[in-house]
Amino acid sequence: MAKPKLIIVGAGPGGLASAMRFAKAGYDVHLYEAEDRPGGRTRGFTKDGYYFDTGPTILQVPRVYQELFHDCGLQFEDYVTLKRVSPNTRLKFWDNSVLDLDSNLDNFRAQLAAWRDDLPAAFDRWYAEHIRKNVMGYRPYLGTPVRSILGYLNPKEIWDALSFRPWESLYDHFWNYFKDERLVYGMSYPAKYLGMHPTKCASVFSLVAWLEFEDGIWYPEGGFAALVQGFANAARDLGVTIHYNTTVSGVLTSQNKVRGIRLANGKEVSAEIVVLNADLAHAVTHMLAPNQRGPYTDKKLNSMRFSCSTFMLYLGLDKKYPDLAHHQLYLSEHIRSKEAPYIDDSALDDSDPSFYVCNPTIINPSNAPEGHSTLFVLVPIPNTDAGIDWEANKQRYRDYIIERMALLGYDDVAAHIVSETCYVAENWQDEFRVFKGAVFNLSHTWGQLGPLRPHIRADWMPGLYFVGGAVHPGSGLLTILEAAKSAVYFVGQDQLVAG
Repeated sequence: MAKPKLIIVGAGPGGLASAMRFAKAGYDVHLYEAEDRPGGRTRGFTKDGYYFDTGPTILQVPRVYQELFHDCGLQFEDYVTLKRVSPNTRLKFWDNSVLDLDSNLDNFRAQLAAWRDDLPAAFDRWYAEHIRKNVMGYRPYLGTPVRSILGYLNPKEIWDALSFRPWESLYDHFWNYFKDERLVYGMSYPAKYLGMHPTKCASVFSLVAWLEFEDGIWYPEGGFAALVQGFANAARDLGVTIHYNTTVSGVLTSQNKVRGIRLANGKEVSAEIVVLNADLAHAVTHMLAPNQRGPYTDKKLNSMRFSCSTFMLYLGLDKKYPDLAHHQLYLSEHIRSKEAPYIDDSALDDSDPSFYVCNPTIINPSNAPEGHSTLFVLVPIPNTDAGIDWEANKQRYRDYIIERMALLGYDDVAAHIVSETCYVAENWQDEFRVFKGAVFNLSHTWGQLGPLRPHIRADWMPGLYFVGGAVHPGSGLLTILEAAKSAVYFVGQDQLVAG
């Protein structure tokens, strides 16, 4: 019996992980990618002899990657090598104090004790609660396919969840434990990557901070491009056919069912199952005809809450900074504001923005010539809805951010720049096909979580599925890999019904 044919559009991490799982499940998988290499936003680039990551720079919970390969009959370590980062992240605060978030818990407790005598015990109470929270929350909510709203009305699950006070904001959650705003904002900083301010973000996401303490932060040898290349190599070994330099222009349907895809060159490719790994909002506005979009009309998309974008500097330097941490984050006074534009990224912060610097050469020396290094600088900025004129503002803002890098120890960086690339919201939108340049996708508000987040299965169009940061369980590499697992479940269920 011939294998059922399945098409995946987009070779981002979600598309590649889905391809691996579908191939192992017995499908004839064809993956179409517009670029000349895998990765999507994670593909990275090389310029002037320097390599730069363009997507994530933090890898959490390695077991999820190991499980993906194990489930496919492979060993992750045969394809990708991970290196542990220490400390996880170095934080510098508005008052010039410094804190290393560190998976060496004794080191972390010692730092807390220097701040206040009772903080180590408060941290231990918080940590113990999150051991339970991980058991009761990760698998039922992140690691399994989304259920209907009624499916979550399980009395035991509700009782367990109530003990963790899910109605609290992330800010309130950490304040109730530590009563120190530096710890509150330092441990809740991942909220920004969920498209939220800690005062608006649900406390359920405190689990992210715990996972980083528990499992550490890691970096793929060779950069994140090497990670996705490892995924692509594994997919090919499992029998997936990958078509690079092949742009998909549309999804073909007949009698409201999927029947394949149309390529930009006009060629049609037949298949009864299509999985879109493109940015969801971009996909529905560029790959689906108006009568194929189901609920995702322009009006619907404009009513949804999207994350901020990022101002990026990719710097190649003729100097190394071996004494500075791999990950550093400066949290400015503005992060404490609960007013616009600081709480919602509705306008450009050009007086005291928080920012992040990645110094990957200390762990990945192959990304730069001998004696040189690279830096990756990220500043949260509004998405394209704000209408910022970047032609008029880019150079000014670039100069300002270069100057601010001294706050994290890069006081002489301007004199050592050999290569430089800058991205703003429009680059993410136009070059990486990210709707509104919202790099962290849909915000994780209560109205865009769980069964209220876009579903993997397109209920209005049999045979169409989505994988990526917009669908359940959410944005980020970790959750996208969980979405890939769920996609195989939903397709399998639908095939049983169709059969």
